[in-house]
Amino acid sequence: MFRLNKKGNFEYYTIPSFEETGLVRHGFTTRRGGVSGGCYESMNLRFNCDDSRENVLENFRLAAEGLGMEPERLVLSKQVHEDIVRTVTEDDVGNGVARENRFDSADALITDKKNIPIVTLFADCVPLFFLDRRLGVIALAHSGWKGTVKRIGQKTVRKMKSDYGSRPEDILAAIGPSIQECHFEVGDDVAEIFINEFGKDTAVKYGDRYHVDMQRAIRLQLEEEGVSNIDDCGICTCCNSELLFSHRKTNGRRGNMGAFIELI
Repeated sequence: MFRLNKKGNFEYYTIPSFEETGLVRHGFTTRRGGVSGGCYESMNLRFNCDDSRENVLENFRLAAEGLGMEPERLVLSKQVHEDIVRTVTEDDVGNGVARENRFDSADALITDKKNIPIVTLFADCVPLFFLDRRLGVIALAHSGWKGTVKRIGQKTVRKMKSDYGSRPEDILAAIGPSIQECHFEVGDDVAEIFINEFGKDTAVKYGDRYHVDMQRAIRLQLEEEGVSNIDDCGICTCCNSELLFSHRKTNGRRGNMGAFIELI
């Protein structure tokens, strides 16, 4: 389960199992607590839209400070629905917020460095949080349907193993708010991909249309890597569009939410 927290107007989710380690600051933002208006109301973290850059930068500041992080040290990914997992170092501090995003492609970020908050952005795609509680390694992954098929979650765990020596039993994983099977209607071609890759239970017919369960597909890939500590929040962005941005619910007229995590 994820816990909904409130600081003034700022509302965000945290993961109790991550909090209990005392190793990280983290959170997943909602629509509430920012300065944007209209379809971006109010905590919009999306730059490339009709919202002003000034509003978005202020929202990043408010979110970071609300989570106890330094806004100028945030490191954003470069999300292109691929499977690149990028290692973050001190040289990357400020990437995408305090300075131009220099990453060509980075749908997942990973680091073992303290006081470097990493960030990925969402509005239906699946946020994945990772924490190696033994070695102090953190990661975030942006897993849309293409990234899920490319197994970006699994590849993130593999990089934690290969680059840092993480053991599966030490890794905490969490699946954040995202579009669930109830609303993720897809064409037969996409359903066939999921069935072939992850099994028939990941694509179910509702009447004459398939609905895909990305969260189940992600759990399967993480379990293949030996990760058993998986917290799936079960929160659907489309069902809860008054609190969470949903691309599908609004036909693309929406902002972005953010997954934030930092070693302390």
